[in-house]
Amino acid sequence: MQSRLTETDLRVWRVLWAARLSRGQIAPLPCGVSWDPSQGEGDVAGTLVQLLAAVMAATNVTAWVLWSRWERPGYGVGLRARVKPLPLIGRGGDLVQVVPFVYPILVVVAPGWAYEGWLNWSTSIDLALQAAGLGLWALGIAVGLWAAQAIGGYGAFSGVAVDHQLVSDGPYRYVRHPIYTALIAIAVGTTLVFRSYLLLGVAALSIVTHLWWAVAEENLLSSPEGLGDAYRSYASRTGRFLPKVRGA
Repeated sequence: MQSRLTETDLRVWRVLWAARLSRGQIAPLPCGVSWDPSQGEGDVAGTLVQLLAAVMAATNVTAWVLWSRWERPGYGVGLRARVKPLPLIGRGGDLVQVVPFVYPILVVVAPGWAYEGWLNWSTSIDLALQAAGLGLWALGIAVGLWAAQAIGGYGAFSGVAVDHQLVSDGPYRYVRHPIYTALIAIAVGTTLVFRSYLLLGVAALSIVTHLWWAVAEENLLSSPEGLGDAYRSYASRTGRFLPKVRGA
């Protein structure tokens, strides 16, 4: 969220300052004292970023607690079939979910490393990208909460419970994997807000791993071990990560 004065801006400011000083509109600074309009700008921007990161961190923690609470009934439920991921996919899925939620905390405690370090980029359109990222992150949190509440205990496992029922309420009416959509949005949004190459890699992994999980779960749920024809019919009228365009 940081903006910097360009060399052209500084030259224009110095000319205007000299003109006003010559007309007596402003008093000269004491001998040996100078002032640069860019001084202190980085400190203010850094403080604002830390405040934003603190709000994001608190929201992330609250969302994580709520999701865990809604999933709780699913722990220990008997399964008749489950997805068995490769070790890399399983561990990678956990990593890509945790890092975007934790990263704002790192920005609060170590902004020089997490926001202004060598792993961060800076461009002339940072502000626009950060605004878009903040909106994407907020949308991801909202959709994730909506989906977690709708799916309840089924969100605690990737498989088919003994008494499994098809969930088609809330966002599941439009999308088959809204929680994955939310986690990807949070990862990409957080990446843009904090301009982090590290998070960019995490966001790419998030897309890959959640796509793998989505396909694997759909194959299981549409099989005879899963929900069979009922799930295939449901899949035909819904999108995987985004709502299906009607008539497409």
